[in-house]
Amino acid sequence: MLSEAFLLAGSKVRLNMAEDLNWAVGGEAGDGIDSTGKIFAQALSRAGRHVFTSKDFASRIRGGYTAYKIRTSVDNIQSVVDRLDILVALTQRTIDENLDELHEGSAIIYDGERSWEADIPEEMSAVDVPLKSLAEDAGGAIMRNIVALGAACEITGFDVEYLDEALEKRFGGKGSKIVENNKEAARLGQEYVQENYDLDLDYNLETTDNDYVLLNGNEAIGMGAIAAGCRFYAGYPITPATSIMEYLTGRIEEYGGHVVQAEDELSAINMALGGARAGARAMTATSGAGIDLMTETFGLVATSETPLVITDVQRSGPSTGMPTKQEQGDLNMALYGGHGEIPRFVVTPTSIDECFWKTIEAFNLAEKYQTPVFLVSDLAMSVTEQTFEPDAFDMDDVEIDRGKLVDEDEVDEWLDSQGRFRAHANTEDGVSPRAIPGTADGAHMSTGLEHNELGRRTEEQDVRVQQVDKRNRKVETAKEQEEWDYREFGDEDADNLIISWGSNEGALVEALDYLEDEGVDVRVISVPYIFPRPDLSDEIAAAEETIVVECNATGQFADVIEHDVLERVKRINKYTGVRFKADELAEEITEKLSQEVPA
Repeated sequence: MLSEAFLLAGSKVRLNMAEDLNWAVGGEAGDGIDSTGKIFAQALSRAGRHVFTSKDFASRIRGGYTAYKIRTSVDNIQSVVDRLDILVALTQRTIDENLDELHEGSAIIYDGERSWEADIPEEMSAVDVPLKSLAEDAGGAIMRNIVALGAACEITGFDVEYLDEALEKRFGGKGSKIVENNKEAARLGQEYVQENYDLDLDYNLETTDNDYVLLNGNEAIGMGAIAAGCRFYAGYPITPATSIMEYLTGRIEEYGGHVVQAEDELSAINMALGGARAGARAMTATSGAGIDLMTETFGLVATSETPLVITDVQRSGPSTGMPTKQEQGDLNMALYGGHGEIPRFVVTPTSIDECFWKTIEAFNLAEKYQTPVFLVSDLAMSVTEQTFEPDAFDMDDVEIDRGKLVDEDEVDEWLDSQGRFRAHANTEDGVSPRAIPGTADGAHMSTGLEHNELGRRTEEQDVRVQQVDKRNRKVETAKEQEEWDYREFGDEDADNLIISWGSNEGALVEALDYLEDEGVDVRVISVPYIFPRPDLSDEIAAAEETIVVECNATGQFADVIEHDVLERVKRINKYTGVRFKADELAEEITEKLSQEVPA
């Protein structure tokens, strides 16, 4: 356990109530929890405050506990923490689920006119607001959550007018009357608390003139795909990847692209394969069992040397597992999935803004080396909304590399003695020329059967060896030509090395503050490429202690690291379905450093 001094220091440094506020709304699925949280998050970001959100939702359309949490500060934040200051509770379960994060001084907003009687600890401020009645006064009971937002504004000293723009964005398409009713509902909630409560709470949400972009990981992937020139997307709805398709729909068409909702995951990847063969930058995305279903075509993509980006937004498995919960359990599938030996790239963004940039990179890698690319994200990153400076997504920094795409002027050098295009030519770097349909003299065929340079089936031993070596040589070329680096935080000379991948980066970065207060020096390496990947041998050799952090039970990335360096490492694994928190990770790291390396 963390020492008392550790906890006090952490609270003081990272959780000053006037600057760093943690708010949540909870109830049942279907109660409008997600839209309520998003409205407040947008209002906070418009007020120049940083925002970091997290969601807890059940695998059902209606019923089951669901919550939307917001951490907000004037400083940049990258993680959730074990603290809750303001809770909008639409059910008793909401209070019960969050008791361990509530503290003396927390305020709980609830509706005492409802049929349930809230059980709230005495040391907390119970704020009974007739949410439904006030919403009806504003025009309809459906606006009770907006009344609660108005009440939260009064408690936190946050100007209710900041909600107006977010309400206009959310309800503008439903007409001005709906927008004005919601504005009135927020003000009724604010006025009710002002007139009926004299709360002595140290909350005062400072605003700034900063202008932030608020988006989640799936939106960043969709935005990156469009920026990369993706013009065809095929997918099948599956939690939590669906919102990538939702983001692209209506947007990609503005750039001449198309989104197709397929009948299943098999059709989705085959349609995406067809789009890529036709010359479009193409992509599909899925989760859970969907990635299993796509594996057969994945082999065809690689053997036919078709550039394709396949996004896997991981969730808890196996089988149906927990579709709405966090996990990083698909790494082995991304690295080794498929029958036979399949060359591939595995790119793993480590933050929401990196989802944008690594998506662009994934498309470039796919076309430069005519190889499938797994873009591996996870549920925590996909649904988390975070604020960024607008220049974090500067389109002037976007570079497009389509590789050895030949036109009519270049195709001649790749014809055989009979004038046939060698689409699978055996080149020194392993990358063959690529001609899209319609290129004069570039007509060719490709097949999932082993083939020769012309793409025609063969079982000749020499040709088989030549083509296998050629396809694998592309990855070796990429290892030499690309920068497979890592992101680094903390003290580069520290004796303690923490390695992670995926969405754990933000929590680790914030955990450094807690560890520094405790006198624990740590170097953090966050790895955005799993294959090929950076060589960490020197870094591990220089450290006295190495810990690998990941959200799975078996330590899949730790296994990879141990295979690379032939040395055992310590492991921190979480597989509860909930992401790591900064203060939790600091405690786990401190405890793990005191233990022996497992034999």
